Amino acid sequence: MMQRIYTQLPDFARPDNPVMRYVIFQRSKSMTRRSQIARVILTSLILIFTVLIGWVFATNFGKAALDSANPLDQIFLVLYTPLVFIQLIVSLIALGSTSSIIASEVQHGTWDTLKVTTSGTALTFRSRWAAVFYRVRFYLFLLVAARILFIAIVLFNLTAFQGRYLDLLLSGTTPFGLPDTSPNVAVLAGILIMAMMMTAALLAPFTAVALNASIGMLVGTFSSGRLLGTLGQGMLLIGRILVTGLALQIGAVALSLAAPGAWPSNILNNSQALQWLGALFGISEGDMGLSVLHLDRVLRIWADRDYGVLVGVAFLGYTLLQAAAANALVNWAARRAAKADQT
Repeated sequence: MMQRIYTQLPDFARPDNPVMRYVIFQRSKSMTRRSQIARVILTSLILIFTVLIGWVFATNFGKAALDSANPLDQIFLVLYTPLVFIQLIVSLIALGSTSSIIASEVQHGTWDTLKVTTSGTALTFRSRWAAVFYRVRFYLFLLVAARILFIAIVLFNLTAFQGRYLDLLLSGTTPFGLPDTSPNVAVLAGILIMAMMMTAALLAPFTAVALNASIGMLVGTFSSGRLLGTLGQGMLLIGRILVTGLALQIGAVALSLAAPGAWPSNILNNSQALQWLGALFGISEGDMGLSVLHLDRVLRIWADRDYGVLVGVAFLGYTLLQAAAANALVNWAARRAAKADQT
């Protein structure tokens, strides 16, 4: 099974590629059996702790009931905060794993050896980039598994009201509400948009890792020294935390989840366009599409914002742009490294 999956990957990303095998071995050779067991135990404890934290946030430190009478929706409310936290950690790992790639290899004296492989610097950079996915594969599995669970819950909830829940979600929306659009066209559009949102939510963790890893790699080419590499890495990690926090706050305001008057409601409330963009920013850079897998939040987007039904379409486009940008940045980083070697 795994062999079939590997054969679908590009050559540079396969475990049997010489450079990839070297990268994976370099990380695994320092992991003893005892350290691997300790890592599994620590990860399990962290997961249990984060779920408890999720329950604490969802219930306002146990002072309030979960904001949903539907037990299935309560699963989303409890898991939302832990998943956002895990996604942020994965993004930070992706940035940190590649931002000091050249400095690390130079320090270990392996940079010149890696450059003499068949495809040179480009193969080395692409293999290092792909290796990030191997490093965070356990967390990606958790994120995808949770998304599949949420999708199953959404599909089950859509069967409510004799299967007309989607009709109710679309009623009164712009541009698919009556009388602007016939019910049959609206339902077909709703099904298509739902499928696009689910697809984007499944892709988002992968494209986010790809983009963050490529950004870290590009920044690393501007500083081969250890000190500058460390400073650049620190600035990247802080910037990633700030962007995620800002996106979550703006998204909460745009989806009317924040307290009344919370920043930046005074800015967003003056423009429907800013509210629409704020919702997209919160979904794409804040929770990586988790909000589009919860029908209560989907209702807020679709009903409260003009053309809010198109936010999910834009989110899918955003994830595809992330993938294209990640590929372009890796190529740029490889070219910069090659030029630096020639000068």
